[in-house]
Order: sequence, then structure tokens, then C-alpha cells
Amino acid sequence: MGGFDFNAIWKTLLLLSFLVVVHEFGHFISARLFGVKVHEFSVGFGPLIGKINWKGVQYSFRWILLGGFCKIAGMDIALEGEPGEPPVDPKESFNHLPLWKKIVVIGAGPFANLVLAVVLIFLMAAFVGLPSSIKSPAPVIEQASPGSPAFEAGLKTGDRIIAIDGEPVKEWMDIPRIVGDSKGKTLKLTIERQEQIIEKEITPFFNPVDQRYQIGISPMVNYERLPIGEAAKIAVVYTGEFIWQFFKSFWQIISLAFKGGVMGPLGMVTIIERSSGLPLYHLFFLLIQISLFLFVFNMLPIPLPLLDGGWIVILLLEKLLRREFSAEQKAAAQMVGLLAMLILGVMVTYNDILRFVRMYL
Repeated sequence: MGGFDFNAIWKTLLLLSFLVVVHEFGHFISARLFGVKVHEFSVGFGPLIGKINWKGVQYSFRWILLGGFCKIAGMDIALEGEPGEPPVDPKESFNHLPLWKKIVVIGAGPFANLVLAVVLIFLMAAFVGLPSSIKSPAPVIEQASPGSPAFEAGLKTGDRIIAIDGEPVKEWMDIPRIVGDSKGKTLKLTIERQEQIIEKEITPFFNPVDQRYQIGISPMVNYERLPIGEAAKIAVVYTGEFIWQFFKSFWQIISLAFKGGVMGPLGMVTIIERSSGLPLYHLFFLLIQISLFLFVFNMLPIPLPLLDGGWIVILLLEKLLRREFSAEQKAAAQMVGLLAMLILGVMVTYNDILRFVRMYL
């Protein structure tokens, strides 16, 4: 069994916590701007490590480093923070806000993830660089794309492919030719890794965009920084394309959870572990993908209170029906949402474990 990098676990926790804290900061800053009382802004969950009180807000650090929460007066306790809110002036309560301000406060969390992604894309394009050209014709892998057949088979950065099904591979362009001619049949790859020869069996997948079979690897490339104006344009265009593609293929994404195509936290640990030593571009790209996913997933207009978009739909339905849903009805909807999330989480984690077993055992 191969060793598992526990440093990757800490890096993954820090990455996820950073993205969730940015999300919660969106709720926090919008609530404060509208004069709503915020009881606590916490990094992490569980028992306290330490806290400070400043301008009426408790800022705390907690032991379980899995994101954080923003406890806003008048919001559903099951959504934000812990029970036991102290009494506040009704004018400082979320419930006192007009509908449009409530929607802004709820939507500000996902919007913060959107803004972060746009900023990161700009910084990546302007100061880190985007892939521009192949660095060398040598058949050496820079990255196996997460979730791809090559990733599942355990191909790593620096692996040199020396043969596919016994056919010698002399340069990178031999790889797409041989894989493309395979028509999807399982291939045996002979790989040189740290002066050792190993073999992997990989079944290519058909990429409908490129209209050819692939295994999900990329060569060593050069990175080129873009002018500020062009980087800003890339940030906007890429963000729009990602959001459009996500909504187009949402149900396909959900169905892939049954087939091992979606990664959970354990899968992310593996990605972080594999990214060690890669150019900074790959870390930026991973952060951008997750941040944009948090934005679009949280804004899905499904009337389940675990999603920010779901809360907005519930508020709009209450306005349309001219009555507020009872606490029991909201609790029932929240339980349905929680159950759905748990089922999806179990499926994704199960696939993560299968992926882990295939790669490390």
C-alpha cells in the first residue's frame, strides 16, 4: 500500500475553510451594512479555541476546521450557528428587513464565492500565467486530470509513457494518436516512474467536445502571463462559461455521483496530494473551480433551506402566498434537504473510498 500524505489533509481543510469563510463573510458584511445584529463570526465549528469581541460581534476560532459560520440575529438557527440567541432590538433582526434586503443577505454568501473566483482568475491570468505551449515534445505527464481514467489509474506528475499496448511512444503527439485509434478499448500503458517501469490498464473515454477518445493527461507546458486588460476579459468570460455549462449539465453531474464521477473531501485530498510540485496555476485553478461550484450550487432555486437559493425561493413563495410558512413546515423542508444532502454525501464518499482503494492498494 502506498503512503498517504497527511499534509494534503491539512491543505485540503485549509482550502475548504478559506472558501467557506469567504462565503460566510458575504452574509456577514451584507447583514452589517443593513444594520442587522451579528452575534458571532466563527472560523471552524465545535469547542472554542479562542475569541475576541469587537464592536458587538464575537469573532471566534473553533477546533473543527471545516469552514465556519455567521450567526445573524433573526435567521433560522439551524442554518446559521447555534441555538440560544440573546434578545435584540427588533430593528436589528433579519426578520425586520424588507424582502429585497433579505434576498441580498442570503445571496451575498454565494456572491462572495463568485467574486473570489473572478479575482482569482484575473490574478492567475495576469500574474501566474496560463498554459500557452508544450514545453517539450517528450511524453512526460504534467497532470492527470482529476476524475479522469488516468487519474483513477494513479498516473502522476513526471510519469513518462514509453509504450501503449506495446507500441513505443517516442514523443507526446504519439499519445493522442494511439489513444484516439483505440476506439475506447482498454489500453496497457508502460510507464517509467523514478527509474522504475510500471504498467497500468486504462480505458479511454470519448470527449464530445474534442470528438475523440482521451485518457485525461496533459503534457509539460509553458505558462504565459496576459496583459491586465486581457486578463480581466478572461476572468469574466471564463466565469460566464463555467456557470452556463454547470446549469446545462446539472442533472448529468448529479447522475455522475452514482458512477464515481464526482469527488468529495477524500477525493480532494488526493487532488491536493497529486498537485504537490506542480506549477502554481494548478492550485489557482482548483480554488477557482470549487469557488464557482459553491456559487452555482448554493444558488440553485430548489426550495430546500440548506441552499441559499432555496431560502430565496421560500421567501418569494411566502410573499406570493401572502403568508409565512410555519416553523413546522420550514423544519420539514429542512429535513428533506438535509436527507438529500446526506444521501449525496454518502454516494460521493463511497466513490471517494473506491477511488482511494484503487489508487493506494
